[in-house]
Amino acid sequence: MKILFVTSGAPSKSPFSTTEKRPPLGLGSLMAVTQKAGHQVFFIDNYLRPNDFIQKGFLQDKQIDYVGIYANTICYRDSLRMFDKIQELRDSGIWTGKIMVGGPHTSVALETIPDFVDHIIQGEGEHTILDILDGKETERVLKGRRVEDLDMLPFQPWHIFASLPYDNTCPWIEQGSIFTMNTSRGCPFGCSFCSVGSVWGKQYVAQSAERILSEMEYLVCDFGAQGFYFREDHFTLSLKRTTNFCELLLSRGIKTPWACETRVDRMTEDIVKLMAAAGCKAVYLGVESGSQRILDRLNKNVTVGQIESAIRWCKQARINVYCSLITGVPGETYEDFLKTEKLIRRLRPHSHCFNIFVGIPTSPLYRECLEKGLYEYKDDLGLLYPPGFDIKAEYFYGQGSSTFVDYRFRRRTAFDYRLKARQKRSRIRKTLGSRVPPNIMRFLK
Repeated sequence: MKILFVTSGAPSKSPFSTTEKRPPLGLGSLMAVTQKAGHQVFFIDNYLRPNDFIQKGFLQDKQIDYVGIYANTICYRDSLRMFDKIQELRDSGIWTGKIMVGGPHTSVALETIPDFVDHIIQGEGEHTILDILDGKETERVLKGRRVEDLDMLPFQPWHIFASLPYDNTCPWIEQGSIFTMNTSRGCPFGCSFCSVGSVWGKQYVAQSAERILSEMEYLVCDFGAQGFYFREDHFTLSLKRTTNFCELLLSRGIKTPWACETRVDRMTEDIVKLMAAAGCKAVYLGVESGSQRILDRLNKNVTVGQIESAIRWCKQARINVYCSLITGVPGETYEDFLKTEKLIRRLRPHSHCFNIFVGIPTSPLYRECLEKGLYEYKDDLGLLYPPGFDIKAEYFYGQGSSTFVDYRFRRRTAFDYRLKARQKRSRIRKTLGSRVPPNIMRFLK
């Protein structure tokens, strides 16, 4: 069989950043298993750079049997465009292959997928896609079986990814050839703003430390990798695996720098020291807030004290810390925001970023927002925008809300009025500058 795997192009406007272009590792795993099974694989990454392959006759010229489209909610408009264009080819008899779709959107918004799509794969697709190609599965909606042993999956199709102009940098690693890896799936936690659980489930599975190192060594030897960035929810969730991984790096004398993403409650002082010794240069932490009330609202199951300890340990070990923060959560007050701001000022991580809350389909907080009307606008993708999104966008992103969404916001919260007043004071101070005596400037502050 000949299979074309395709990603969906980024929208012109989105409340979530679409500028980072890295290899689609979830799709890459499907490409690897189908290729290993003897099928011929083609790949077009519209998210990296748009390609009008449908109009150019790619499906006919390459005699493609199946098109597999990766769909996520943010990019779903382009998924729909491709569905319709491909169906036009089928209606006219120009192409007679089949359409498959997978990715997060199939789990959170099944009802939005057109009836003419032949196969919809929810969750993990490695087993299911092979069953489809072998004719063992004919159902339209298929729930993918879990891959219980990630060590058995083949390496990513790096020969394909390495030939494309992906972002191969990491802001915390000086070297320029940084390969992105993902070594685990599933999340046992229940953060109220997150929809990962509906996609991967609660069961956490991970590659062994030995399996991770074997792919790292392959990338160093065959592709000149100079560092690694582990992009996954909880790289250090298993402290035993993290310990094994670090000890293997040290025992083999591997000094390749790396960075990872994790939670503050999955770090200890000893593990941080070990990570630093094994080449860890940075960690990306989902801190979310410096207000315990908001942390509880988000069901993070962490404390401000744990946040402080994790960042302090990392700084002592000379590991850079990036803190991801959420603001605009329904019910958040200006005082909650000030607590977050004070926490960041006190701990001084390497970098941080505020992200304005936008409700993601199927997350617990999304459902609450729908039920209680805790939003001002719902777009065509089902995303929920909080009241005052425009004020928050200007304050935290430095851009008008029209950059992110086509809607004029009107509702305001007390938090919005305080932010607006603060921004006004800041502008006045900047305008006055050095012309005002220091004692008056202190009064204005």
